[in-house]
Amino acid sequence: MQPITRRTNAPRTPQGAADLDEFDAALIRALQADGRASIHDLAIQLGASRDFVAQRMHLLTHGGGLRVVAALDPGFVGHHVLVHAKVEVDGPIAPIAEEVIQLPDAVFVSMTSGPLPLVFESRHGDGHELLDVLDHVRRLPTVRRVLVSTYVEVLKGFFVSHGQTDIVLDRIDYELIAVLQQDGRTSYRALADTVHLSPSSTRARVQRLIDAGVIRIAAIKSGSFSRNRLAIGVGITIDGPPDPIREFVMESPYIDFAVRCHGSYDFIATLVSASSSQLLPAMDAMRGLPGVSALDSWTHYDIVKEDYARTLGRVLVRE
Repeated sequence: MQPITRRTNAPRTPQGAADLDEFDAALIRALQADGRASIHDLAIQLGASRDFVAQRMHLLTHGGGLRVVAALDPGFVGHHVLVHAKVEVDGPIAPIAEEVIQLPDAVFVSMTSGPLPLVFESRHGDGHELLDVLDHVRRLPTVRRVLVSTYVEVLKGFFVSHGQTDIVLDRIDYELIAVLQQDGRTSYRALADTVHLSPSSTRARVQRLIDAGVIRIAAIKSGSFSRNRLAIGVGITIDGPPDPIREFVMESPYIDFAVRCHGSYDFIATLVSASSSQLLPAMDAMRGLPGVSALDSWTHYDIVKEDYARTLGRVLVRE
């Protein structure tokens, strides 16, 4: 008599290192889509047990460089000029990176591969502020040149909201944003204790901020990249219609940041995956798109600054 095999819908736990890397990458993508998703919902989405998801979340956020935080919409705080800059350095990169980190307008700084091995993103109220920053960077010792692209439209990104509506914020809203910029998964009970409201009223206020496009709560992965997160920046130059490129970057699961810009490039994107074997076909596909005349790429070795919370102070001062 043959033994009866019982089928079960019980969640499975990844076994090998490769499976675990893929699971962590999927968990990060889920938190990038919704940074406040519950462990229960994440477990259902990823097909794993709640205990396992909680364990991986703990490992990623305690030593794995993963943070779930709220990012303010740049336009809300008066930053209408957003740029991407690549810096050519004659000598070690680290000393120049340390200088750029100190710039209050620089929100992202990364040491990369290629002939221009320092990349930074900065945000400014107007073009004069931008020129001041670029002049400062160009005067730094060993800096040979700075290539700049100005963002026209952010297609994908951590700080991109799904829509914006007019909204008037009060002191309680600012206090909630300040806490969420440090930890986007702070419980509603803890948030309520901070602002002296009920948890239900606090939940409603946070959801209002998200729905209005003031903040977006999502995961960001900082520091050195590991085997479960390889990131490659891509600069695209076009000689035809932009629509095929726009459609590709919006639909690709490997692109977590993309902008339409002018300057050094017409599009800039960041491809992220657990494996180069997934990213290389995506890059080849981009090279074959109609209208793409050139594609430049650089690997992110180490993100040394990722600061999206600094602008809240300026808003509070205005109040």
